[in-house]
Amino acid sequence: MLLVADIGNTNITLGIYQGSTLIETWNLASDKNKTEDEYGLNLLNLINHKIKGASIDSAVISSVVPSLTEKFRTAVEKYLDSSVLVITSKTKTGIILDVENPKEVGCDRIANACAAYNLYKAPVVVVDFGTATNFDIVTFEGKFIGGIIAPGLKISAESFSSFTNLLPKLKLEEINSVIGKNTIKNMLSGVVVGHAAMIDGLIRRIEEEMQTSVTTIATGGFSSIVTKHMERPFDHFNKNLTLEGLRLIYELNNTKLQSI
Repeated sequence: MLLVADIGNTNITLGIYQGSTLIETWNLASDKNKTEDEYGLNLLNLINHKIKGASIDSAVISSVVPSLTEKFRTAVEKYLDSSVLVITSKTKTGIILDVENPKEVGCDRIANACAAYNLYKAPVVVVDFGTATNFDIVTFEGKFIGGIIAPGLKISAESFSSFTNLLPKLKLEEINSVIGKNTIKNMLSGVVVGHAAMIDGLIRRIEEEMQTSVTTIATGGFSSIVTKHMERPFDHFNKNLTLEGLRLIYELNNTKLQSI
């Protein structure tokens, strides 16, 4: 079995693959204070609880939190006795990083680009609703040509109470009207409907700049509350897109499983 791990600023998303089938997923908090032993024991407990007797042969990791990357890698090697591939800009992915500095591209974005290009019709735009809202763009030729990074929904919601004295803390939830009748609904409309309008506008501008229509894919936790307010709904929703990308990258590298 294959363990895939996407280490983000807020959460670590984990998945177990048997062949090409994703059989289980979990989320852990991205806690920089945890030791490699704590992460290792967490992994053991999670896997043994859900998949008794499972044998993890290999693992692949994408990380945008440098302080956790090596810690998590060591935990997997030590407690699961598995070989580990850590994704970098030099890893074989089948995608060309056609940007000014490939080392700047987040590993999660590389995984998204790989999955989107292999699973859907190119050119594609992936909108990943994480701590930030990332737009990842891949051409018909399989070139990742960059994209857009915008403040995510959670950052936007938390900014109200962080930078104002009178506005309350905002919990992200469904909203049915653009015009809010109270302060909370005013704030929700600004964050959720505003985010939807931003995405509509940016996708339209991407198509104008590329001079072609694109396939749009949504992934990430908050996408469902935004989509209903968009003028142009996403063509596809795949909550496990990053994990699928990690699996595909593993398959391209499994003859020589090591960090490159």
